[in-house]
Amino acid sequence: MLFKGIGDLIPLYALYAVLFADHGLSTGQISSLLAMWSATAFLLEVPSGAWADTVSRRGLLVTSGVLLTAGFACWTVLPTYLGFAAGFVLWGTSGALVSGTFEALLYDELVARNEQRAYPRIIGYARAASETAIVIAILAATPLYIWGGYPLLGWCSVAFAAVHTLVGLSLPSAPKAVSAAAVEDLEDEDNSAGSSEPARMSVGAVAQEPSTSRSVSPAGQLDTGCDGAREPNAHRAVDSGHAAAVGAGRRAAPSSAGGDAGAGECAVAADGFGTELDGQVAVAGGVLCPATDNADISVSISTESRPFATYLNMLRTGVGEAIRVRAVRNCVALGALLFGVTAFDEYFALLAQEVGVKTAVVPVLVGITVVGSLVGSVSAGRTEGMSARAIAIAVGLGGVLFVGGAVVAGLAVRWPGAVYVLAGVGFTAIGVSYGIVYNASVVAGARLQDAIEGPARATVTSVSGLAAEVVALAVFGFAAIATLWLSMSTTVALLGASMLAIALLIPSSLPRRASDR
Repeated sequence: MLFKGIGDLIPLYALYAVLFADHGLSTGQISSLLAMWSATAFLLEVPSGAWADTVSRRGLLVTSGVLLTAGFACWTVLPTYLGFAAGFVLWGTSGALVSGTFEALLYDELVARNEQRAYPRIIGYARAASETAIVIAILAATPLYIWGGYPLLGWCSVAFAAVHTLVGLSLPSAPKAVSAAAVEDLEDEDNSAGSSEPARMSVGAVAQEPSTSRSVSPAGQLDTGCDGAREPNAHRAVDSGHAAAVGAGRRAAPSSAGGDAGAGECAVAADGFGTELDGQVAVAGGVLCPATDNADISVSISTESRPFATYLNMLRTGVGEAIRVRAVRNCVALGALLFGVTAFDEYFALLAQEVGVKTAVVPVLVGITVVGSLVGSVSAGRTEGMSARAIAIAVGLGGVLFVGGAVVAGLAVRWPGAVYVLAGVGFTAIGVSYGIVYNASVVAGARLQDAIEGPARATVTSVSGLAAEVVALAVFGFAAIATLWLSMSTTVALLGASMLAIALLIPSSLPRRASDR
């Protein structure tokens, strides 16, 4: 939570849209910068997820912090369109490296502790830590702007981004976890080695000799070569109707403190070569285990010092699960829509500026919406058991509040004498709406993690992030065109109306909790 929190302790968040406008950029140019930001994340979202399933997730998170620091440094040193564009490219790359990677690291860390049911509550707290940091940064933006203008805001943002990077070094290197719901059907009939031990998937111990090339046949039997050579990079392959293999591991880690895999999960360390677990097969990145009956997800992973081949296999496996498994596919789409709604906040500062409040007050109004999202995130642990119908009703109500808030705030243009009252009421309604949407987004993200049953968890999560970037690009494109003819308040209200359509999709798209199935 500290990592996520400090990463959003960025004072520039409150005023960067106004920063761009004060440096002569039009709404269209600002939208193009935002689109460039999303386009960068769009192009790197899924590839970075596959990286996270192949290499160190902690290393990627640290790298993202370095890029974030460099991005805000660009804005501060070179406050021109080109400087802002370069900063957004760096920021977009940083965001792509974090998206999916952090969630996968957290979920697999909980699986290793046999505490995965705590994921909605903890990820909600992590999101809340981010929102809390944003509130603090936004509130701090007003005095910082008064004391030192945009340069002080910029350098403070650079400093906190650097601290965020250092905190990333303390993150755990969590084992990678894979659902093993169907693993109990595997039996080891290693005839060539003369072994009669069962080949059930277990993580209680680690064999010392990752020796031969093995494969799982369509019948679910384990075959082994006869050379007996000690080859840490041996090739293991799965060939079955419903099979999957996981990404990069040196040795298996127990799924709980006592090494009990009874939770139905196989956990493997995140770096190194394939090994053999109690007569089982482990590959670079994980343990061979059949996928669920939900989809035909097959993959063969070679670890013969070919990290790029492993990366491509992870990429193919994750994308395949996100597309072919119905529950995962629905969750990916719904999560993208809900998270895409959060792109609306890029225009809140411009909305506040349009209605006529002073620049120093803009962070306060934007901060109201962040408080709403904070409360929504913290409440996710309490609402994660709600039915899809109840969540749909809540999101629909949020859409009504969002549209109403934008309209009320826009009325301040006609009645300047009541500008602060109308703006306060309008932004409060938007803040409540944002809290509902953030809550639903956290719940949908938790259901997605429960639904993922293949090895490429970060990749699947990144597919949802990619889809969210598509939604964000659509939002930015719509705003850039709409503001040519419409006011900012009307444009924001029209964006909010999309939440009503999303609410209609929730009952058919949000799966039940894993414990309720």
